Amino acid sequence: MSVALAQSVVRLPRGRGWWYEPKFDGHRAVLFRDAETVRLQSRSGRDVTGWMDLAVAGMALPPLTVLDGEAVIWREGRLDFHAVQSRAASTLTRARALAGELPASYAV
Repeated sequence: MSVALAQSVVRLPRGRGWWYEPKFDGHRAVLFRDAETVRLQSRSGRDVTGWMDLAVAGMALPPLTVLDGEAVIWREGRLDFHAVQSRAASTLTRARALAGELPASYAV
């Protein structure tokens, strides 16, 4: 599934049909909740379900839910892109350990 991506512009467009959202320092991910599981997909289509804390939280959603959002990590009241990069670049085992140290939030 394609995700909505931010575009830089000099001036915000006006008129009907435009939607805006903030750009967070995170990783774009689509969350798919089916009858049995949750799967996370990066904007390139890669499986990123290694963000287990987000996948586990996604199990609380009703089946057949699809969300387009951004995985972010808060540290000391600020978004920490370096922490997001650390989690994203980790092996599955290391990512699970980092989930305890650097829990993710999902901005939708």
